[in-house]
Amino acid sequence: MSKRRKETVYLSQLDGLQILWPGDVRALAEFILRSLAARDRLVNAGPSRSRVKSPPTIHGLAGHLAWITGIPEVRIERQFEEHGLSLDATVEWDPPPPADLERKDDGRGRHA
Repeated sequence: MSKRRKETVYLSQLDGLQILWPGDVRALAEFILRSLAARDRLVNAGPSRSRVKSPPTIHGLAGHLAWITGIPEVRIERQFEEHGLSLDATVEWDPPPPADLERKDDGRGRHA
């Protein structure tokens, strides 16, 4: 039995999506990521010494949006799929840029 690799959707991939207003999908996804990270920090700081990481899925994001907006979840899921997103993909923060692509400011407002 082969193990399927889990897909990742980065926050920036949600920029073109909107349910009610521009940026609503990304804003909610960011709120959920921050909230779950805070909860995980609390759990991980507890006496059990467990290491918990709870990334949301696109399906879960659709469920939260449906609950908040009153729009049927299946309609939101369909919009996500039309945008090329897999419902079982996890939502993550964008990765940092590679160090060699970061440009340093020379102190005069110009990049070196």
